[in-house]
Amino acid sequence: MSSHKIRSRALAAAAAVLICAGCGREAPTAFEEPVRRPALVETNVQALQAWASSKARADVLVHIGASDEMAVFSPTLAQTMKNAGDHLARGNAAAIEPIAALIENGGTVNLGHRAGLYRRVIWVIPTAGPVTGVSAEDFRNFWRSKRGYTEAALADLAAAGNHFSVTIDGIPVTVTSLENLELGRETAIINIDLTYFVGLQGRDPSYRPGTASLLDFLRALKARRIAADFVTINRASARQAVPMDIRYYGEIIGEVLEKPALLGPPPHASYAMMIEAEEALVAGRFDDAETRYSDLVERRRGSAGLFFSLALARGFLDRAEGCREALLEAYALDSVYMRGFFQLARVLGGTGRIETGEHLLETPDLLKIIPAIEMDNQRGLFYFNAGRYFDAITFLESVATRRPDDFAVRTVLLRAYEEAGVSDGMLRTLERLIAIDAARVERDMPWVYKRIGELAEKAGLRVRAAEAYDRYMQLVPGDENEAWMRAIVDQYGRH
Repeated sequence: MSSHKIRSRALAAAAAVLICAGCGREAPTAFEEPVRRPALVETNVQALQAWASSKARADVLVHIGASDEMAVFSPTLAQTMKNAGDHLARGNAAAIEPIAALIENGGTVNLGHRAGLYRRVIWVIPTAGPVTGVSAEDFRNFWRSKRGYTEAALADLAAAGNHFSVTIDGIPVTVTSLENLELGRETAIINIDLTYFVGLQGRDPSYRPGTASLLDFLRALKARRIAADFVTINRASARQAVPMDIRYYGEIIGEVLEKPALLGPPPHASYAMMIEAEEALVAGRFDDAETRYSDLVERRRGSAGLFFSLALARGFLDRAEGCREALLEAYALDSVYMRGFFQLARVLGGTGRIETGEHLLETPDLLKIIPAIEMDNQRGLFYFNAGRYFDAITFLESVATRRPDDFAVRTVLLRAYEEAGVSDGMLRTLERLIAIDAARVERDMPWVYKRIGELAEKAGLRVRAAEAYDRYMQLVPGDENEAWMRAIVDQYGRH
């Protein structure tokens, strides 16, 4: 064979590597060509396991989410993580179950790279404009404070056009927005975490969640023309980071990946009807919304998300039993919608539909499954949302008595006491927060000491007020009220 032919074949093979994923599989262009069997998962660990068990291999991981899912691994875990990476490289996904709790909140991306599933990472963050609208120092502070990376580990962090680039833990990382996502001819594993949409709602005032905006997102992703070896859609249910009313996004993303024609134009008829139903809800035309969702659940009987939306429409109409029935249908299709009873009850309570919300919380199926103490906690949250603070206090105090070290319950109880104007309850609860976790209070909530000082001073407990003010001024020097706090400390403090 001539040297020219050898070189031609070598070039052809190199080109094939660029457009095809590992194991000889062709990589379809996502949302243009069918992507077979995209994986719907509930956790970061399940996403990593799905990549490994499918033997996905790609040039880049395109991670679309609110968090980077990276972490610094302790030196004591070095061998454990090496072994985990080796298992994943061989497709032995179940082997990482023992360390799932260690990596769920950070580290799955690192392990995927160690296993050789991809060479670099693009983190697409929820933002309306270029990521360079914030400074590199903001990202450096994030990785230092939230992930524990050292200054030296972040030395090469820099802006590059509309992106930021950095090499962390040996992984080349690009941080970008969807608008500025660029891959060229690289193959990708795509991981769409629904926390992306939660983050977008918090950062972009113009963003309105719903089917219309989801389809816009998918069209924007289609325009990036990504050669997708494998796709995961993380509904993040274990972290409870995604509200139940957008959980159905996972279902639609999966459908459109497998059948790109559904994206349109025009979009599939059922998607168009979903948009109309959502517009009716937003406009307060609840009868119209209920009619459309009733039609939709007949057309798409397997959609738990549509039954949840039907329950929402009926709840706003104060049709308590119909609301409950629709939620039970959603739960029968997808057990995660059990949380939908609590979320929807709080929404209804907050809009004055208290009896309908109470009806949901008294659903017999719920009472059989959920422990009594958790039901009391949910009732407390419901009544707090409804503005019935003394009812909320009754239930939350009962929970706090049985869970004496539950920090979260005490923080809600504190707000209920504050709204109800119960000063002695506020003071007791603030003191209890310190007793439960003083380090957390001093790190994240130093204002607790100032508030204790104010309440203790009002109650005539001047020595305690002086102690609390003194500690607050140590934690937060230069407060605008420092002069009068100093006067209390000087007069009543122990010297």
